[in-house]
Amino acid sequence: MKNRQQPVDEALSLAWYLENVFYFAAANIQTGLNQLLSEYHIDPKKVIELGFWPGGDRDGNPNVKAQTTLEVSKMLRQILFRCYYRDFRNIKRRITFRGVEESINLLQEVFYENAFNNTLEEKDISDYIIKNLNDIIDTLNKDHDGLFVNVVQDLLRKVELYRCHFASLDIRQDSRVLRKVHQYCRSQKPINSLYSDDYDSLSEEEKLKAISFRSAKVIYTDEQDSLIKDALQTIAEIKDIQQKNGEEACHRFIISNCQQASDILQLMELFLWNGWEAEDLTIDFVPLFETVNDLTGAGEIMEKLYTHPFYKKHLALRGGKQHIMLGFSDSTKDGGYLMANWSIFTAKVALTKVAEEHNIQLAFFDGRGGPPARGGGKTHRFYASMGKEIANKNIQLTVQGQTISSQYGSVDSAAFNIEQLINAGISSGVKEKHNVLLDKENFDILSKMAKDSYQAYIDLRNDPLFLEYLEKLSPLSLLSKITISSRPVKRNAGTKLKLDDLRAIGFVTSWSQLKQNVPGFYGVGTALKAQEDLGNWEQVKKTYNQSGYFKTIVDNCIMSMSKSDFEITAYLANNKEFGAFWKQLHTEFELSKSMLLKLTGHETLMENYPVEKKSIAVREKIILPLVLIQHFALDKLQGDLSEEKQQAYEKLAIRTVYGIVNAGRNLA
Repeated sequence: MKNRQQPVDEALSLAWYLENVFYFAAANIQTGLNQLLSEYHIDPKKVIELGFWPGGDRDGNPNVKAQTTLEVSKMLRQILFRCYYRDFRNIKRRITFRGVEESINLLQEVFYENAFNNTLEEKDISDYIIKNLNDIIDTLNKDHDGLFVNVVQDLLRKVELYRCHFASLDIRQDSRVLRKVHQYCRSQKPINSLYSDDYDSLSEEEKLKAISFRSAKVIYTDEQDSLIKDALQTIAEIKDIQQKNGEEACHRFIISNCQQASDILQLMELFLWNGWEAEDLTIDFVPLFETVNDLTGAGEIMEKLYTHPFYKKHLALRGGKQHIMLGFSDSTKDGGYLMANWSIFTAKVALTKVAEEHNIQLAFFDGRGGPPARGGGKTHRFYASMGKEIANKNIQLTVQGQTISSQYGSVDSAAFNIEQLINAGISSGVKEKHNVLLDKENFDILSKMAKDSYQAYIDLRNDPLFLEYLEKLSPLSLLSKITISSRPVKRNAGTKLKLDDLRAIGFVTSWSQLKQNVPGFYGVGTALKAQEDLGNWEQVKKTYNQSGYFKTIVDNCIMSMSKSDFEITAYLANNKEFGAFWKQLHTEFELSKSMLLKLTGHETLMENYPVEKKSIAVREKIILPLVLIQHFALDKLQGDLSEEKQQAYEKLAIRTVYGIVNAGRNLA
């Protein structure tokens, strides 16, 4: 692909998995569960819901517009109805009995028109479809000995799962952008009469008292900038999407980089100022806590929201259910591997406690990528190892990158991985064991290790060579030229590169291309060694043996290290500019390796996972020549080159990125 994908194109390519994989896999699992529940005379429970980010996630992606969101919503609907029509044709060929003609003809028209007529006025007709399918089933059971009922029931299950929307389109925007939108609206009539000019300088407590939640029609008198315009249009268009495809089509607004309760409440005000009423605010406002600092304060923020009269009333209208998203990738980039895991764990415990105190049903939504450094790895073991102190009624997670094709690329593999997650949820819920990490001796040891690991990582991150090392020696600076995604590599494009603006996927990818995987291990060795030196080694081993959660963290770290190879960059040890920095990375890697082997009692990394170890070894043989070619190209790019040679070496380096990512799968 020569040109960068546009968001709608990206959404269309990813929707292939919805149409050809999830449409069948999720429905098959739901059917099996329904049959199992019926044997115990339990009513069917909808256990699988699909979400979709492309076209709705505009955080740091200026290419996503309000019109993009509308187009993707329409696309999902049409793809879904084509799936329905495909199944319905099979029904129509088989069922030619008396008594079903009217329903068959009605459904024929409905499915065909919604699948292929681009000018059709869209509306939520799922209940109408379900009624006609049930009429057919009743007639078949009553007059035709139930012949082909199973075929109709299969389509019925799918319509009950996917309705008219297929997957819920999640909207996401950064809190810093939303604050600017709120500030802009406060300058417009009649809102400007409700707020003082010094509102932005008020303390958080003062802001919570000042927010009025008055419904008003804002009179916009000037031209907005693109981000403000998009936010206001999107808020208005969510209502249109819900009216056309049902409430489930678009009901979650995720506020990334959420740092205070007012970030949520101000967004709610924006809805009230742009066509929504408080009594009909059919939106779930989802805070996304990402950095170590944000995760630490998450419980306090939610306490303020749960006790706020307006938000409390809104939650009651939403069935008392609160969604909270926790971002693994950015917390790893911010605080390192061990602190990211520990921060999310302790945040979940605190958030669960606060929710239970206020009788709130909590649903955690984990932003997890494919590699361990972005929260991937042994995901089902991660969820199964939660204790009763962490809300477990829902498992919600993102599936990103090559994980989609490697784990959900076929109906069978998708079904297996979805079933693994369901099993993890059931295991966690049925056992409801106390999580031993919350026992004082275990909690204290993990807290100390997380802090030591965090300090080691922060010292590395604050090194002036940290970003320069990545920029010069990895393909980081070239990732913006890769055309497989519509999203820029960093927020605030055009400005000088800062770690805060750098997207986690680019950050992790760059380290993995170097075969150093720093976000997946750095600081772990220092933390373990510190506890050994303090005489706490037996307690560390006890914690490891008792805690499935800690074991999963260790296993994922070891997996990440197994995909590292410092021999490839060993020549940098003598580099005048980066030699000392490389040695620092290598020293921590070797320390982490020796301490983890000592902790697990193994002689080699991944000794207890021989199949996966062999799989990694095979892939590493494929990757090795590509990595060497990449280093050659990047080294050449450091010299003075003609424009023609510059482009040639850049193209060579970019090509190797594709190969390394695809061959390495969840590489970091």
